[in-house]
Amino acid sequence: MKNILVPTDFSDCARAAEDYALKIAKKANAEIHFLHLLMTPIDWEKLPLEKEKNYPETKAQIGYADSELKKLKNRAEKLGLKAKSFLIFDKGREEIHKHIKQYKHDFVVMGSHGANGIKSIIGSNTQRVVRYSNAPVLVVKDDLKNIDIKNIVFASTFEEDVHKPFLQIKNFADIVKAKIHLLYVNMPFLFKETDEIQANMENFLKKYPKDTYSINIFNALDEERGIKKFTKSIKADMIALTTHGKKGFMRMISPSITESLVNHASVPILSVNLYNEMNEL
Repeated sequence: MKNILVPTDFSDCARAAEDYALKIAKKANAEIHFLHLLMTPIDWEKLPLEKEKNYPETKAQIGYADSELKKLKNRAEKLGLKAKSFLIFDKGREEIHKHIKQYKHDFVVMGSHGANGIKSIIGSNTQRVVRYSNAPVLVVKDDLKNIDIKNIVFASTFEEDVHKPFLQIKNFADIVKAKIHLLYVNMPFLFKETDEIQANMENFLKKYPKDTYSINIFNALDEERGIKKFTKSIKADMIALTTHGKKGFMRMISPSITESLVNHASVPILSVNLYNEMNEL
């Protein structure tokens, strides 16, 4: 992890993400960028200076955003981190993806309004970032009380090659010194014998002989229910998932489940896409 992006709208949920990202950046000694998207009633970059006075509310919003971004940059620099801040006049839903690609961000931290779902941070853009980002996306709740990560649940079917995205999750766990708990949710309509599931999970772990992971099989009516109940049962601090982007279920955790967990789970969600579909956006 070398370069973290934090999109922010300065709301309470964004503040939680800012705090989380700063702590992670400090542990990883990573560069951190703070990005604010501002919708304007006119193309501000092309607006003549003498006409800006016709938009006093927009000028006030720009002034506030500049001030808040400066404060965030100063906070990071006081921690000894390299930091940059960006105020972008939103020209469309692709601005965050463009920023990730241009600055080669390898991690994104965003905020979410707890059980109420994704709202003010960047509107519908947040769901697109979770679903399509080629960098891992960590979504933090605004009611988060503890930013220490000790136990991470990694939910998967372990039926496809998820080693590459899992390595990103493992690298994050190594940085924060957390233990990973592998989870397979066994459901009635896709029931498997325990020994078959365990064999798949043990085979998956053969590439990681030096590390200790717990193997867990949890019976539930559906994946989301099973993931949430298991996470609560071991008091885990985070859920990590790999998805296929917009490619659908395909026997992996689907984007819809990931986004539902982002909205309703009580802990942060780390989402890593198996495929990079940035070129399709």
